[in-house]
Amino acid sequence: QDFSTPLTGCTGKIKNALIAVRYAPSAVNRQPWRIVKCGSLFHFYLKHSRGYAGDKGDIQKVDMGIALYHFMRVAGGTLKIADPGLAVPEGTEYTATVVF
Repeated sequence: QDFSTPLTGCTGKIKNALIAVRYAPSAVNRQPWRIVKCGSLFHFYLKHSRGYAGDKGDIQKVDMGIALYHFMRVAGGTLKIADPGLAVPEGTEYTATVVF
């Protein structure tokens, strides 16, 4: 339920969805996403890296969309935008929540 706890013990479609996210493409293979599980909620966060935001936007936000797509394509769920207010590491931004 926080950023210091690895996601373990997931089975079935959730485990497969996490594998799909792990293999999802990202800019320079940075994989900027972080996922925090709270019960049946999976909160997605963007861990910013320097040099990816420019005049045309932040390419890492595209990476987040790709990760969310991969997760939901495998596991389903409903997308919700409601920051749960968890304490986040510096340079980390809430993106969305997948609800089951």
